[in-house]
Amino acid sequence: MLRYETLLLGKTEMTEDDIAMLERSFDKIISAAQGKLSSFDKWGKYRLAFQVNKNTNGVYMLVRYEIPVNSASNLIKELDEFLKIKCDELILRHVNKRLAKNAPATYMKPESLDAIRTSSVDAFIKDNKIDNLLSSVDAAGDESVN
Repeated sequence: MLRYETLLLGKTEMTEDDIAMLERSFDKIISAAQGKLSSFDKWGKYRLAFQVNKNTNGVYMLVRYEIPVNSASNLIKELDEFLKIKCDELILRHVNKRLAKNAPATYMKPESLDAIRTSSVDAFIKDNKIDNLLSSVDAAGDESVN
């Protein structure tokens, strides 16, 4: 069995139903080739380094799967066609990558814009060690008055 992953960049207007449809479709296509869907992980919304089809943000999803050696090329072509033709309204870009046999099963993903927005200002201040910022500014102002 060969291990692959597909990184998807979707439009920010995607709904949870659209994402569930993508997951079901991947599972169906991979299962038809006697493969196994290992994971379908929605990373979240991220700001893009450059515009893609006039979009400045996108939703990333990472799909990992295992497929038999003899059906790998046909399956990759079928996934490409599915994403380019049937999902052209949802998916901006995608890339398929064959993983090394010793590649780790876990990965580190960056923090998404959705996760950043849900955190509180107090947590941001503590995480960045700036909790005494305002008091130091006030103290400096008091010294200049004297």
